[in-house]
Amino acid sequence: MITIDDVEYTEDDLTDSQKVLVNRVNELNNQFNALKMQLQELDVLMSAYGNALRKDLAGDEEEVVEDA
Repeated sequence: MITIDDVEYTEDDLTDSQKVLVNRVNELNNQFNALKMQLQELDVLMSAYGNALRKDLAGDEEEVVEDA
């Protein structure tokens, strides 16, 4: 069953052209979800690198204070 705008269709209800369009929409949806996951992973990585930089900079400040 395929539901479009709250109307259910069987595969037999669709023309070959419509089946191609349904398949393409599904492929694009899969790509969209994969990209969304990649963006979430990148967000986590950016946060981790930012935290590592802050920690490293804080360590540099402590060394400067100890040397003074």
